[in-house]
Amino acid sequence: MIYLDNAGTTPVLKECADIVKECLEKDFYNPSALYNPSVELSRKIKAAREDILTALRGDGNLIFTSSGSESDNTALFCTKKPNGSRIVVSATEHPAVYNCAMELMQRGYDVVFCGVDEYGRVKEDEFRSLINDNTSLISIMHVNNETGCVNDIKKLCKIAKSIKPGVLFHSDGVQAVGKIKVNLTDLGVDLYSVSGHKIHAPKGIAGLYIKSGVNIRPYIFGGGQEGGLRSSTENVGGILSFSYALKQATAKINENAERVASLRQKIIDGVPSEFRVIDCPDHSPYILYMAMPYVRGEVMLHSLEKYGILIGTGSACSSKKTHKRLPTLLGLGKEYENGTIRVSMNRFTTENDIDYFINQLNLEYNTLKKYVRG
Repeated sequence: MIYLDNAGTTPVLKECADIVKECLEKDFYNPSALYNPSVELSRKIKAAREDILTALRGDGNLIFTSSGSESDNTALFCTKKPNGSRIVVSATEHPAVYNCAMELMQRGYDVVFCGVDEYGRVKEDEFRSLINDNTSLISIMHVNNETGCVNDIKKLCKIAKSIKPGVLFHSDGVQAVGKIKVNLTDLGVDLYSVSGHKIHAPKGIAGLYIKSGVNIRPYIFGGGQEGGLRSSTENVGGILSFSYALKQATAKINENAERVASLRQKIIDGVPSEFRVIDCPDHSPYILYMAMPYVRGEVMLHSLEKYGILIGTGSACSSKKTHKRLPTLLGLGKEYENGTIRVSMNRFTTENDIDYFINQLNLEYNTLKKYVRG
């Protein structure tokens, strides 16, 4: 099988699976208990938290959550915001942020969506114009989960805080961590979402970085875990494997990115000339978003699946109803809006994988378009 939907999830490293197995079979204790095996697990969790913060250069706290979606929800709903205050969100946010913003709008907040360019990047001039003295929260994703474009979070954060110094700035960094260099202190963000299963850790483990001095309210109450901000017995295996996976991802981050970038360019050079390729100058090399005329993305997805090739058509969290939001914002037009596909790689993707994918993509497209054209 050739798996090219790594922006959706990634295969778990064997070492991470072994860590989880160890915690399920041997170190199964509750970290909140007082006997020595539990105390030792608590120490391991603390070390993992510190290791992740060190890897991300964070000056603050990291609370562990169950998913990037939970981290995003916590950032948007649990921060202190005056009723009716303005919230600025980019128009291409992941559904975990976008749908939170829609809910906050229903609750009476002044939610505004910032437009994007043809690559999905936030328009800086428009972004600046949307921030006013009533703005309490901003959420802009670091790497777009569909187009792979990279927003200049450091610059946007500076712009925001120069206009409203007290504004809280959140960024969804799920597609950035382990793929591009992330220095949270340098970015200046107040809140930053991360997730394990995008970097070969198991599903069910993620985190929310909270800058020193930033306060959030808990929404899960109970035993007071995670500093009282997210009660529930810790997912020990997930936490320890997340820390391991991040260390592995960042150990050779430049080398990995360079190799994957060459594979990405190979795809761009090899797809049919009729395709619209969204190739942003500032991008993650791991994601490539394309649009086909005449052929629906879902049809191509299933056609390639016959050959053991798995791709995506966009965010796995998007419903069919919202799937056209991004093509519309990118200005793809009616001819292309139903033909979007997303190819996303991991650091283990090979040149042979890509060669086979390009060959089958061209064959299937040339066959399928004949039926549509009649």
